Amino acid sequence: MTPLSPLAQQTAARTHAAAPWRTWCCPLHFMGGFSPDRDARRGWLASAPGAADAAALPSFSDQTPKTRSAMCTADAALTAGLMQRLDAERVLVFRNARVLTMRGWQALPAHDVWVQGGRIAAVQPTGGALPEHALVVDASGKTLMPGLSDIHAHPFTAPWAQAFAGMVQGGGDGQWYVLPYALQLWELLACGITRIEVMAGCPDALWLRDSVRNGQLAGPRMAVGSPLVDGAPLIHTPLMSYAVADLEGGRQAGERIADLGYDFAKPYSHLPADGYEGLMQVLQRRGVRVMGHVPVSVGVEAAVRRGQHGIAHSAELFYNERGPERYDPARLERLARLMAEHGTWLQGTVVVSERVEALGGRRPLGSVDEAHMPTFHQTVFHRDSPMMNMMAANPEKQYLFDETYRLSCLAVAAAHRAGVRVLTGTDYPNPYVVAGYSLHEELVHLTQQCGLLPHEALHASTRRAAEYHGGGAEDGLVAVGGIGDLVLLDGNPLDDIHHTRRVHAVLAGMHYIGPDALAAGKARIAQAYAAMPPVVMAMPPQAAAPEAAS
Repeated sequence: MTPLSPLAQQTAARTHAAAPWRTWCCPLHFMGGFSPDRDARRGWLASAPGAADAAALPSFSDQTPKTRSAMCTADAALTAGLMQRLDAERVLVFRNARVLTMRGWQALPAHDVWVQGGRIAAVQPTGGALPEHALVVDASGKTLMPGLSDIHAHPFTAPWAQAFAGMVQGGGDGQWYVLPYALQLWELLACGITRIEVMAGCPDALWLRDSVRNGQLAGPRMAVGSPLVDGAPLIHTPLMSYAVADLEGGRQAGERIADLGYDFAKPYSHLPADGYEGLMQVLQRRGVRVMGHVPVSVGVEAAVRRGQHGIAHSAELFYNERGPERYDPARLERLARLMAEHGTWLQGTVVVSERVEALGGRRPLGSVDEAHMPTFHQTVFHRDSPMMNMMAANPEKQYLFDETYRLSCLAVAAAHRAGVRVLTGTDYPNPYVVAGYSLHEELVHLTQQCGLLPHEALHASTRRAAEYHGGGAEDGLVAVGGIGDLVLLDGNPLDDIHHTRRVHAVLAGMHYIGPDALAAGKARIAQAYAAMPPVVMAMPPQAAAPEAAS
Protein backbone atom coordinates (compact mmCIF):
# COMPACT_ATOMS: atom_id res chain seq x y z
CA MET A 1 0.00 0.00 0.00
CA THR A 2 1.26 3.47 -0.87
CA PRO A 3 2.23 5.37 2.31
CA LEU A 4 0.55 8.68 3.03
CA SER A 5 2.49 11.75 2.00
CA PRO A 6 3.16 14.58 4.49
CA LEU A 7 0.22 16.44 2.93
CA ALA A 8 -2.03 13.49 3.63
CA GLN A 9 -0.86 13.27 7.22
CA GLN A 10 -1.65 16.95 7.71
CA THR A 11 -5.12 16.70 6.19
CA ALA A 12 -6.22 13.20 7.13
CA ALA A 13 -8.97 14.46 9.42
CA ARG A 14 -10.43 16.95 6.92
CA THR A 15 -14.17 16.68 6.36
CA HIS A 16 -16.61 18.80 4.42
CA ALA A 17 -19.79 20.47 5.63
CA ALA A 18 -22.85 20.82 3.42
CA ALA A 19 -22.03 24.44 2.56
CA PRO A 20 -19.77 23.76 -0.44
CA TRP A 21 -22.58 21.84 -2.13
CA ARG A 22 -24.73 24.96 -1.95
CA THR A 23 -21.94 27.35 -2.88
CA TRP A 24 -20.79 25.89 -6.19
CA CYS A 25 -22.92 25.74 -9.28
CA CYS A 26 -22.88 21.97 -9.77
CA PRO A 27 -21.57 18.83 -8.05
CA LEU A 28 -18.55 18.70 -10.33
CA HIS A 29 -17.18 21.80 -8.60
CA PHE A 30 -17.41 20.06 -5.27
CA MET A 31 -15.97 16.93 -6.86
CA GLY A 32 -13.10 19.16 -7.94
CA GLY A 33 -11.76 19.24 -4.38
CA PHE A 34 -13.21 22.47 -3.00
CA SER A 35 -13.07 22.45 0.77
CA PRO A 36 -13.67 25.05 3.48
CA ASP A 37 -10.03 26.14 3.46
CA ARG A 38 -10.03 26.43 -0.32
CA ASP A 39 -13.29 28.35 -0.66
CA ALA A 40 -11.54 31.59 0.32
CA ARG A 41 -9.34 31.53 -2.77
CA ARG A 42 -9.86 34.33 -5.21
CA GLY A 43 -10.09 34.50 -8.95
CA TRP A 44 -10.60 31.20 -10.71
CA LEU A 45 -11.52 29.26 -7.59
CA ALA A 46 -14.19 31.80 -6.71
CA SER A 47 -15.68 32.00 -10.16
CA ALA A 48 -19.09 30.51 -9.49
CA PRO A 49 -22.03 32.50 -10.86
CA GLY A 50 -22.39 35.76 -8.95
CA ALA A 51 -18.74 35.74 -7.89
CA ALA A 52 -15.86 37.53 -9.61
CA ASP A 53 -16.55 39.36 -12.87
CA ALA A 54 -14.89 37.47 -15.72
CA ALA A 55 -13.17 40.68 -16.80
CA ALA A 56 -11.23 40.70 -13.52
CA LEU A 57 -9.86 37.19 -14.01
CA PRO A 58 -6.23 36.66 -15.03
CA SER A 59 -5.52 35.76 -18.66
CA PHE A 60 -4.00 32.45 -17.64
CA SER A 61 -3.83 30.52 -14.39
CA ASP A 62 -2.10 27.22 -13.73
CA GLN A 63 -2.50 25.42 -10.40
CA THR A 64 -1.68 21.96 -11.72
CA PRO A 65 1.13 19.90 -10.14
CA LYS A 66 4.59 20.76 -11.40
CA THR A 67 6.38 17.63 -10.18
CA ARG A 68 5.40 14.00 -10.22
CA SER A 69 4.05 12.29 -7.13
CA ALA A 70 5.53 9.56 -4.98
CA MET A 71 3.30 7.13 -6.88
CA CYS A 72 5.78 7.24 -9.77
CA THR A 73 7.83 4.17 -8.99
CA ALA A 74 8.76 1.21 -11.18
CA ASP A 75 8.80 -1.31 -8.34
CA ALA A 76 9.27 -4.64 -10.11
CA ALA A 77 7.78 -6.51 -7.16
CA LEU A 78 4.33 -5.14 -7.98
CA THR A 79 4.07 -7.20 -11.16
CA ALA A 80 6.56 -9.97 -10.37
CA GLY A 81 5.37 -13.23 -11.89
CA LEU A 82 2.59 -11.58 -13.91
CA MET A 83 4.41 -11.50 -17.25
CA GLN A 84 7.43 -12.85 -19.07
CA ARG A 85 9.96 -10.38 -20.43
CA LEU A 86 11.32 -11.57 -23.75
CA ASP A 87 14.89 -11.34 -24.88
CA ALA A 88 15.24 -9.14 -27.94
CA GLU A 89 16.74 -12.01 -29.94
CA ARG A 90 14.19 -14.66 -28.97
CA VAL A 91 11.26 -15.34 -31.29
CA LEU A 92 7.78 -15.85 -29.91
CA VAL A 93 5.50 -17.89 -32.19
CA PHE A 94 1.72 -17.96 -31.97
CA ARG A 95 1.17 -21.32 -33.66
CA ASN A 96 -1.89 -22.45 -35.61
CA ALA A 97 -4.03 -19.37 -34.90
CA ARG A 98 -7.03 -17.94 -36.65
CA VAL A 99 -5.56 -14.54 -37.55
CA LEU A 100 -7.49 -11.31 -37.92
CA THR A 101 -4.96 -9.20 -39.81
CA MET A 102 -7.40 -6.20 -39.81
CA ARG A 103 -6.67 -5.56 -43.49
CA GLY A 104 -10.19 -6.69 -44.21
CA TRP A 105 -13.02 -8.62 -42.67
CA GLN A 106 -11.77 -12.14 -43.35
CA ALA A 107 -9.60 -14.26 -41.04
CA LEU A 108 -6.57 -16.30 -42.03
CA PRO A 109 -7.07 -19.90 -40.85
CA ALA A 110 -4.26 -21.99 -39.33
CA HIS A 111 -1.41 -19.47 -39.44
CA ASP A 112 1.76 -18.94 -37.45
CA VAL A 113 2.77 -15.44 -36.41
CA TRP A 114 6.37 -14.79 -35.39
CA VAL A 115 7.34 -11.81 -33.25
CA GLN A 116 10.92 -10.77 -32.51
CA GLY A 117 12.21 -7.64 -30.83
CA GLY A 118 8.70 -6.23 -30.54
CA ARG A 119 8.00 -6.48 -34.29
CA ILE A 120 6.11 -9.04 -36.36
CA ALA A 121 8.69 -11.05 -38.27
CA ALA A 122 6.52 -13.53 -40.16
CA VAL A 123 2.88 -14.41 -40.91
CA GLN A 124 2.69 -17.79 -42.64
CA PRO A 125 0.58 -20.95 -42.88
CA THR A 126 1.14 -23.42 -40.08
CA GLY A 127 3.37 -26.36 -40.90
CA GLY A 128 6.77 -24.87 -41.51
CA ALA A 129 9.83 -25.24 -39.34
CA LEU A 130 10.03 -23.11 -36.21
CA PRO A 131 13.04 -21.01 -35.22
CA GLU A 132 15.43 -22.53 -32.72
CA HIS A 133 14.70 -21.78 -29.04
CA ALA A 134 11.42 -20.08 -29.92
CA LEU A 135 8.77 -19.53 -27.27
CA VAL A 136 5.79 -21.31 -28.83
CA VAL A 137 2.23 -20.47 -27.82
CA ASP A 138 -0.33 -23.02 -28.96
CA ALA A 139 -3.09 -20.91 -30.53
CA SER A 140 -5.14 -23.77 -31.95
CA GLY A 141 -8.83 -22.88 -31.98
CA LYS A 142 -8.07 -19.33 -30.91
CA THR A 143 -8.10 -15.93 -32.61
CA LEU A 144 -5.03 -13.71 -32.83
CA MET A 145 -5.51 -10.02 -33.57
CA PRO A 146 -3.84 -6.66 -32.90
CA GLY A 147 -4.24 -5.25 -29.41
CA LEU A 148 -7.22 -2.98 -28.72
CA SER A 149 -7.19 0.74 -27.95
CA ASP A 150 -8.96 3.02 -25.48
CA ILE A 151 -8.51 6.47 -26.98
CA HIS A 152 -10.29 8.21 -24.11
CA ALA A 153 -8.68 7.16 -20.86
CA HIS A 154 -8.21 8.85 -17.48
CA PRO A 155 -5.86 6.70 -15.40
CA PHE A 156 -6.59 7.36 -11.74
CA THR A 157 -3.42 9.28 -10.94
CA ALA A 158 -2.49 11.03 -7.71
CA PRO A 159 -3.82 14.48 -8.78
CA TRP A 160 -7.25 13.03 -9.55
CA ALA A 161 -7.21 11.20 -6.23
CA GLN A 162 -6.35 14.39 -4.40
CA ALA A 163 -9.26 16.16 -6.08
CA PHE A 164 -11.70 13.52 -4.89
CA ALA A 165 -10.20 12.81 -1.49
CA GLY A 166 -12.02 15.58 0.34
CA MET A 167 -15.29 13.79 -0.30
CA VAL A 168 -14.42 10.94 2.05
CA GLN A 169 -13.57 10.84 5.71
CA GLY A 170 -9.82 10.85 6.30
CA GLY A 171 -9.14 10.95 2.57
CA GLY A 172 -5.93 12.93 2.97
CA ASP A 173 -4.34 13.44 -0.44
CA GLY A 174 -6.14 10.39 -1.79
CA GLN A 175 -3.10 8.25 -2.52
CA TRP A 176 -4.28 5.54 -0.14
CA TYR A 177 -6.94 4.75 -2.75
CA VAL A 178 -4.78 4.72 -5.89
CA LEU A 179 -3.94 1.33 -7.33
CA PRO A 180 -0.16 1.33 -7.98
CA TYR A 181 0.48 2.51 -11.48
CA ALA A 182 2.24 -0.68 -12.58
CA LEU A 183 -0.89 -2.66 -11.71
CA GLN A 184 -3.17 -0.14 -13.41
CA LEU A 185 -1.21 -0.55 -16.64
CA TRP A 186 -1.08 -4.32 -16.26
CA GLU A 187 -4.87 -4.47 -15.85
CA LEU A 188 -5.35 -2.65 -19.14
CA LEU A 189 -3.08 -5.15 -20.87
CA ALA A 190 -4.99 -8.00 -19.27
CA CYS A 191 -8.14 -6.67 -20.95
CA GLY A 192 -6.40 -6.77 -24.32
CA ILE A 193 -5.73 -3.02 -24.46
CA THR A 194 -2.28 -2.18 -25.80
CA ARG A 195 -2.83 1.51 -26.66
CA ILE A 196 -4.45 4.38 -24.76
CA GLU A 197 -4.79 8.14 -24.99
CA VAL A 198 -4.68 9.95 -21.64
CA MET A 199 -7.23 12.75 -21.93
CA ALA A 200 -6.13 14.98 -19.04
CA GLY A 201 -2.42 14.90 -18.38
CA CYS A 202 -0.13 15.72 -15.49
CA PRO A 203 3.53 15.00 -14.60
CA ASP A 204 2.55 11.52 -13.41
CA ALA A 205 0.92 10.70 -16.76
CA LEU A 206 3.96 11.93 -18.67
CA TRP A 207 6.15 9.72 -16.48
CA LEU A 208 3.91 6.73 -17.23
CA ARG A 209 4.14 7.38 -20.98
CA ASP A 210 7.90 7.68 -20.91
CA SER A 211 8.37 4.70 -18.59
CA VAL A 212 6.47 2.45 -20.99
CA ARG A 213 8.43 3.81 -23.94
CA ASN A 214 11.80 3.14 -22.32
CA GLY A 215 10.81 -0.29 -21.03
CA GLN A 216 10.86 0.63 -17.36
CA LEU A 217 7.18 -0.32 -17.08
CA ALA A 218 5.02 -2.75 -19.02
CA GLY A 219 1.84 -1.18 -20.29
CA PRO A 220 -0.09 0.12 -23.26
CA ARG A 221 1.54 2.56 -25.62
CA MET A 222 0.16 5.96 -24.78
CA ALA A 223 -0.23 9.52 -25.88
CA VAL A 224 -0.79 12.06 -23.11
CA GLY A 225 -2.90 15.18 -23.46
CA SER A 226 -2.58 18.45 -21.64
CA PRO A 227 -4.51 19.43 -18.55
CA LEU A 228 -8.02 20.56 -19.44
CA VAL A 229 -7.91 24.02 -21.03
CA ASP A 230 -11.06 25.56 -19.59
CA GLY A 231 -12.63 28.90 -18.68
CA ALA A 232 -14.74 30.31 -15.89
CA PRO A 233 -16.22 28.61 -14.04
CA LEU A 234 -13.88 25.62 -14.15
CA ILE A 235 -15.83 22.40 -14.57
CA HIS A 236 -13.21 20.12 -13.02
CA THR A 237 -10.52 20.40 -10.42
CA PRO A 238 -7.83 23.10 -10.79
CA LEU A 239 -5.36 20.27 -10.14
CA MET A 240 -6.08 19.08 -13.69
CA SER A 241 -7.11 22.33 -15.45
CA TYR A 242 -5.52 25.36 -17.04
CA ALA A 243 -7.77 28.40 -16.66
CA VAL A 244 -7.95 30.76 -19.65
CA ALA A 245 -9.82 34.08 -19.85
CA ASP A 246 -8.83 35.62 -23.17
CA LEU A 247 -6.74 35.45 -26.35
CA GLU A 248 -3.43 35.95 -24.56
CA GLY A 249 -4.33 33.34 -21.96
CA GLY A 250 -4.99 30.83 -24.74
CA ARG A 251 -1.61 31.60 -26.24
CA GLN A 252 0.10 31.12 -22.89
CA ALA A 253 -1.65 27.79 -22.42
CA GLY A 254 -0.56 26.65 -25.88
CA GLU A 255 3.07 27.55 -25.28
CA ARG A 256 3.08 25.73 -21.94
CA ILE A 257 1.51 22.61 -23.43
CA ALA A 258 4.11 22.47 -26.21
CA ASP A 259 7.02 23.25 -23.88
CA LEU A 260 6.07 20.49 -21.43
CA GLY A 261 5.94 17.84 -24.16
CA TYR A 262 2.26 16.92 -24.11
CA ASP A 263 1.20 15.02 -27.22
CA PHE A 264 -1.95 17.08 -27.72
CA ALA A 265 -4.07 19.78 -26.12
CA LYS A 266 -7.53 19.22 -24.70
CA PRO A 267 -9.84 22.24 -24.92
CA TYR A 268 -12.78 22.09 -22.56
CA SER A 269 -16.38 23.24 -22.49
CA HIS A 270 -16.11 26.67 -20.79
CA LEU A 271 -13.07 27.89 -22.74
CA PRO A 272 -13.98 31.34 -24.15
CA ALA A 273 -13.89 31.78 -27.92
CA ASP A 274 -10.93 34.17 -27.92
CA GLY A 275 -9.02 31.89 -25.57
CA TYR A 276 -9.71 29.01 -27.97
CA GLU A 277 -8.39 31.11 -30.85
CA GLY A 278 -5.18 31.91 -28.96
CA LEU A 279 -4.71 28.24 -28.12
CA MET A 280 -5.18 27.17 -31.75
CA GLN A 281 -2.81 29.82 -33.08
CA VAL A 282 0.08 28.60 -30.95
CA LEU A 283 -0.52 24.87 -31.26
CA GLN A 284 -0.89 24.96 -35.04
CA ARG A 285 2.35 26.92 -35.25
CA ARG A 286 4.13 24.46 -32.96
CA GLY A 287 2.70 21.31 -34.52
CA VAL A 288 0.68 20.06 -31.54
CA ARG A 289 -2.67 18.46 -32.31
CA VAL A 290 -5.92 19.41 -30.56
CA MET A 291 -8.37 16.73 -29.38
CA GLY A 292 -11.04 17.55 -26.83
CA HIS A 293 -14.42 19.02 -26.10
CA VAL A 294 -16.02 21.69 -28.22
CA PRO A 295 -16.25 24.90 -26.17
CA VAL A 296 -19.82 26.14 -25.90
CA SER A 297 -18.66 29.56 -27.04
CA VAL A 298 -17.20 28.10 -30.25
CA GLY A 299 -19.59 25.41 -31.47
CA VAL A 300 -18.93 22.26 -33.47
CA GLU A 301 -18.96 23.80 -36.95
CA ALA A 302 -16.53 26.58 -36.08
CA ALA A 303 -14.19 24.18 -34.24
CA VAL A 304 -14.05 21.83 -37.21
CA ARG A 305 -13.44 24.67 -39.66
CA ARG A 306 -10.76 26.11 -37.36
CA GLY A 307 -8.82 22.85 -37.56
CA GLN A 308 -9.51 21.02 -34.30
CA HIS A 309 -7.92 17.64 -34.94
CA GLY A 310 -10.54 15.60 -33.14
CA ILE A 311 -13.68 15.68 -31.00
CA ALA A 312 -13.52 13.67 -27.81
CA HIS A 313 -17.15 12.48 -27.59
CA SER A 314 -19.91 11.76 -30.08
CA ALA A 315 -22.16 13.56 -27.58
CA GLU A 316 -20.30 16.80 -28.26
CA LEU A 317 -22.23 17.03 -31.53
CA PHE A 318 -25.43 17.77 -29.58
CA TYR A 319 -24.62 17.93 -25.87
CA ASN A 320 -24.72 21.71 -25.44
CA GLU A 321 -27.90 22.20 -27.44
CA ARG A 322 -31.13 22.78 -25.51
CA GLY A 323 -33.63 23.43 -28.29
CA PRO A 324 -34.99 21.31 -31.16
CA GLU A 325 -31.57 21.34 -32.84
CA ARG A 326 -30.46 18.84 -30.16
CA TYR A 327 -32.73 16.23 -31.72
CA ASP A 328 -32.37 17.22 -35.40
CA PRO A 329 -31.01 14.29 -37.45
CA ALA A 330 -30.39 16.57 -40.43
CA ARG A 331 -28.07 18.68 -38.28
CA LEU A 332 -26.10 15.58 -37.24
CA GLU A 333 -25.77 14.52 -40.86
CA ARG A 334 -24.56 17.99 -41.85
CA LEU A 335 -21.95 18.08 -39.06
CA ALA A 336 -20.80 14.56 -39.95
CA ARG A 337 -20.24 15.54 -43.58
CA LEU A 338 -18.32 18.61 -42.47
CA MET A 339 -16.09 16.51 -40.18
CA ALA A 340 -15.41 14.03 -42.98
CA GLU A 341 -14.52 16.87 -45.33
CA HIS A 342 -12.02 18.33 -42.83
CA GLY A 343 -10.58 14.98 -41.67
CA THR A 344 -11.77 15.47 -38.09
CA TRP A 345 -11.44 12.39 -35.88
CA LEU A 346 -14.29 11.38 -33.54
CA GLN A 347 -14.15 9.40 -30.31
CA GLY A 348 -17.37 7.47 -29.79
CA THR A 349 -17.42 7.07 -25.97
CA VAL A 350 -20.97 5.76 -26.27
CA VAL A 351 -20.59 3.74 -23.07
CA VAL A 352 -20.25 6.89 -20.96
CA SER A 353 -23.33 8.36 -22.64
CA GLU A 354 -25.25 5.26 -21.63
CA ARG A 355 -24.06 5.74 -18.04
CA VAL A 356 -24.99 9.45 -18.03
CA GLU A 357 -28.52 8.70 -19.15
CA ALA A 358 -28.88 5.87 -16.66
CA LEU A 359 -27.58 7.92 -13.73
CA GLY A 360 -30.01 10.67 -14.72
CA GLY A 361 -32.81 8.16 -14.22
CA ARG A 362 -33.72 7.94 -17.90
CA ARG A 363 -32.83 4.29 -18.49
CA PRO A 364 -31.78 1.21 -16.52
CA LEU A 365 -28.09 0.95 -15.75
CA GLY A 366 -26.59 -1.48 -18.23
CA SER A 367 -24.22 -4.35 -17.63
CA VAL A 368 -21.39 -3.09 -15.46
CA ASP A 369 -18.16 -4.80 -14.39
CA GLU A 370 -18.67 -3.53 -10.83
CA ALA A 371 -16.44 -6.23 -9.35
CA HIS A 372 -13.48 -4.57 -11.09
CA MET A 373 -14.31 -0.99 -10.12
CA PRO A 374 -11.88 0.61 -7.67
CA THR A 375 -13.32 0.47 -4.19
CA PHE A 376 -13.02 4.26 -3.93
CA HIS A 377 -15.19 4.75 -7.01
CA GLN A 378 -17.70 2.15 -5.89
CA THR A 379 -18.54 4.47 -2.99
CA VAL A 380 -18.00 7.98 -4.39
CA PHE A 381 -19.66 7.18 -7.73
CA HIS A 382 -22.39 4.93 -6.39
CA ARG A 383 -25.72 5.71 -8.03
CA ASP A 384 -27.13 6.63 -4.59
CA SER A 385 -24.16 8.70 -3.41
CA PRO A 386 -24.73 12.38 -2.51
CA MET A 387 -22.82 13.49 -5.59
CA MET A 388 -24.85 11.35 -7.96
CA ASN A 389 -28.14 12.35 -6.31
CA MET A 390 -27.31 16.02 -6.64
CA MET A 391 -26.28 15.66 -10.24
CA ALA A 392 -29.49 13.86 -11.11
CA ALA A 393 -31.66 16.33 -9.16
CA ASN A 394 -30.24 19.59 -10.53
CA PRO A 395 -33.14 21.04 -12.55
CA GLU A 396 -30.78 23.05 -14.75
CA LYS A 397 -28.95 19.90 -15.80
CA GLN A 398 -31.91 17.74 -16.81
CA TYR A 399 -31.49 18.43 -20.53
CA LEU A 400 -28.05 16.80 -20.38
CA PHE A 401 -29.67 13.45 -19.55
CA ASP A 402 -32.35 13.57 -22.23
CA GLU A 403 -31.74 10.81 -24.77
CA THR A 404 -27.98 11.17 -24.42
CA TYR A 405 -27.36 7.52 -25.27
CA ARG A 406 -29.71 7.35 -28.24
CA LEU A 407 -28.39 10.59 -29.69
CA SER A 408 -24.77 9.48 -29.20
CA CYS A 409 -25.50 6.32 -31.14
CA LEU A 410 -27.13 8.36 -33.91
CA ALA A 411 -24.13 10.72 -33.98
CA VAL A 412 -21.66 7.84 -34.36
CA ALA A 413 -23.83 6.24 -37.04
CA ALA A 414 -24.05 9.50 -38.99
CA ALA A 415 -20.30 10.05 -38.68
CA HIS A 416 -19.52 6.52 -39.79
CA ARG A 417 -21.81 6.77 -42.83
CA ALA A 418 -20.16 10.06 -43.80
CA GLY A 419 -16.68 8.55 -43.64
CA VAL A 420 -15.52 10.16 -40.39
CA ARG A 421 -12.73 8.20 -38.74
CA VAL A 422 -14.28 6.91 -35.51
CA LEU A 423 -12.08 5.83 -32.58
CA THR A 424 -12.92 3.60 -29.63
CA GLY A 425 -12.82 5.20 -26.18
CA THR A 426 -14.59 4.89 -22.85
CA ASP A 427 -13.84 7.96 -20.67
CA TYR A 428 -13.06 5.77 -17.67
CA PRO A 429 -13.28 6.13 -14.68
CA ASN A 430 -16.53 8.05 -14.96
CA PRO A 431 -19.28 6.54 -12.78
CA TYR A 432 -19.65 2.87 -13.66
CA VAL A 433 -17.16 3.11 -16.53
CA VAL A 434 -14.47 0.59 -15.61
CA ALA A 435 -10.85 0.78 -16.73
CA GLY A 436 -10.17 -1.88 -19.33
CA TYR A 437 -13.44 -3.75 -19.07
CA SER A 438 -15.77 -1.05 -20.38
CA LEU A 439 -13.96 -0.96 -23.73
CA HIS A 440 -15.60 -4.31 -24.50
CA GLU A 441 -18.97 -2.70 -23.79
CA GLU A 442 -18.07 0.15 -26.14
CA LEU A 443 -17.45 -2.35 -28.93
CA VAL A 444 -20.86 -3.90 -28.29
CA HIS A 445 -22.56 -0.49 -28.43
CA LEU A 446 -20.78 0.39 -31.67
CA THR A 447 -21.86 -2.81 -33.40
CA GLN A 448 -25.35 -3.22 -31.99
CA GLN A 449 -26.53 0.41 -31.86
CA CYS A 450 -24.24 2.58 -34.02
CA GLY A 451 -24.22 0.79 -37.36
CA LEU A 452 -20.65 -0.53 -37.38
CA LEU A 453 -20.01 -4.11 -38.40
CA PRO A 454 -17.79 -6.14 -36.04
CA HIS A 455 -14.74 -5.88 -38.29
CA GLU A 456 -15.29 -2.11 -38.60
CA ALA A 457 -15.41 -1.64 -34.83
CA LEU A 458 -12.30 -3.79 -34.41
CA HIS A 459 -10.53 -1.88 -37.17
CA ALA A 460 -11.36 1.38 -35.36
CA SER A 461 -9.74 0.00 -32.22
CA THR A 462 -6.63 -1.37 -33.94
CA ARG A 463 -5.35 -0.06 -37.28
CA ARG A 464 -7.27 3.21 -37.09
CA ALA A 465 -5.96 3.97 -33.60
CA ALA A 466 -2.39 3.30 -34.74
CA GLU A 467 -2.92 5.61 -37.71
CA TYR A 468 -4.33 8.28 -35.39
CA HIS A 469 -1.18 8.10 -33.27
CA GLY A 470 1.06 8.44 -36.30
CA GLY A 471 2.12 4.81 -36.51
CA GLY A 472 3.75 3.12 -39.46
CA ALA A 473 1.89 1.60 -42.39
CA GLU A 474 1.84 -1.87 -40.82
CA ASP A 475 1.11 -0.86 -37.22
CA GLY A 476 -2.25 -1.91 -35.82
CA LEU A 477 -2.25 -4.85 -38.23
CA VAL A 478 -0.99 -8.41 -38.08
CA ALA A 479 1.55 -7.80 -40.82
CA VAL A 480 5.28 -8.23 -41.22
CA GLY A 481 7.05 -5.16 -39.87
CA GLY A 482 4.13 -4.09 -37.72
CA ILE A 483 4.28 -3.55 -33.97
CA GLY A 484 3.96 -6.89 -32.20
CA ASP A 485 1.23 -5.82 -29.75
CA LEU A 486 -1.19 -8.72 -30.03
CA VAL A 487 -4.07 -10.31 -28.15
CA LEU A 488 -5.04 -13.98 -28.32
CA LEU A 489 -8.75 -14.65 -27.78
CA ASP A 490 -10.64 -17.82 -26.92
CA GLY A 491 -13.34 -16.94 -29.47
CA ASN A 492 -13.85 -15.14 -32.75
CA PRO A 493 -15.12 -11.55 -32.34
CA LEU A 494 -16.21 -11.50 -35.98
CA ASP A 495 -18.82 -14.07 -35.04
CA ASP A 496 -19.69 -12.43 -31.70
CA ILE A 497 -18.19 -9.13 -30.63
CA HIS A 498 -18.52 -10.19 -26.98
CA HIS A 499 -15.58 -12.55 -27.58
CA THR A 500 -13.15 -9.64 -27.22
CA ARG A 501 -13.58 -10.23 -23.48
CA ARG A 502 -12.23 -13.77 -23.76
CA VAL A 503 -8.57 -12.82 -23.48
CA HIS A 504 -6.29 -15.85 -23.37
CA ALA A 505 -2.89 -14.17 -23.70
CA VAL A 506 -1.40 -10.77 -24.51
CA LEU A 507 1.88 -9.64 -26.04
CA ALA A 508 2.76 -5.97 -25.48
CA GLY A 509 6.18 -4.87 -26.58
CA MET A 510 8.64 -7.27 -25.00
CA HIS A 511 6.18 -8.55 -22.38
CA TYR A 512 4.09 -11.71 -22.70
CA ILE A 513 1.16 -12.39 -20.35
CA GLY A 514 -0.13 -15.95 -20.42
CA PRO A 515 -3.40 -17.38 -19.09
CA ASP A 516 -2.06 -18.33 -15.65
CA ALA A 517 -0.57 -14.87 -15.20
CA LEU A 518 -3.88 -13.27 -16.19
CA ALA A 519 -5.69 -15.06 -13.39
CA ALA A 520 -2.94 -14.36 -10.86
CA GLY A 521 -2.78 -10.66 -11.73
CA LYS A 522 -6.51 -10.12 -11.37
CA ALA A 523 -6.37 -11.78 -7.97
CA ARG A 524 -3.45 -9.54 -6.96
CA ILE A 525 -5.40 -6.42 -7.95
CA ALA A 526 -8.41 -7.56 -5.94
CA GLN A 527 -6.15 -8.06 -2.93
CA ALA A 528 -4.68 -4.57 -3.36
CA TYR A 529 -8.16 -3.03 -3.30
CA ALA A 530 -9.17 -5.12 -0.31
CA ALA A 531 -6.17 -3.82 1.64
CA MET A 532 -7.15 -0.17 1.15
CA PRO A 533 -8.86 1.73 3.98
CA PRO A 534 -12.65 1.74 3.96
CA VAL A 535 -14.27 4.58 2.03
CA VAL A 536 -16.82 6.60 4.00
CA MET A 537 -18.45 9.61 2.41
CA ALA A 538 -17.89 12.83 4.32
CA MET A 539 -20.96 14.71 3.06
CA PRO A 540 -24.34 14.60 4.80
CA PRO A 541 -26.80 11.96 3.51
CA GLN A 542 -29.01 14.60 1.87
CA ALA A 543 -27.25 17.68 0.57
CA ALA A 544 -29.11 20.76 -0.52
CA ALA A 545 -29.65 21.33 -4.23
CA PRO A 546 -27.31 23.80 -5.92
CA GLU A 547 -28.55 27.34 -6.21
CA ALA A 548 -27.44 27.91 -9.78
CA ALA A 549 -26.27 25.93 -12.75
CA SER A 550 -22.88 26.05 -14.44
